[in-house]
Amino acid sequence: MSAPFYTVKDVPAQDFIRAYAEYLKKNNKIKIPEWASIVKTGLGKEISPIDQDWMYVRAAALARKIYVRGHWGVGNLTHMFGSVNDNGKHESGSGKVIRYLLQQLESIKVLKKDNKSLLKKGSRIVTKEGQQDLNRIATQVALAARK
Repeated sequence: MSAPFYTVKDVPAQDFIRAYAEYLKKNNKIKIPEWASIVKTGLGKEISPIDQDWMYVRAAALARKIYVRGHWGVGNLTHMFGSVNDNGKHESGSGKVIRYLLQQLESIKVLKKDNKSLLKKGSRIVTKEGQQDLNRIATQVALAARK
């Protein structure tokens, strides 16, 4: 009998994002820049996040978002990670933060740019190695939840 296998879609998003963020931090996969402590996460925010590990969490959320539904570009992701202000107007998320984290995920070979797609040239998709890593973390999360 083979070992159980789970994908990112099989585990709750919050649990996966937390586990993958811990993995990224523990293994020093992403370099945190100096400006991370003062940058806002979007136009609708007033201050930077209080959590020191917020960039790892955002990177994990980006990786999961692209895994679940590929071909995301920076523009779509800034919309998805944006917020709504008091009068109902949508505010975009920080494009610099998203672009930086996508580049970091590309450097560790989790994501790559898709230049073969006719309509969404330059959008991000998950690599084979990235899919294996994400599924391995998802399997660990699922097995931990079963115990």
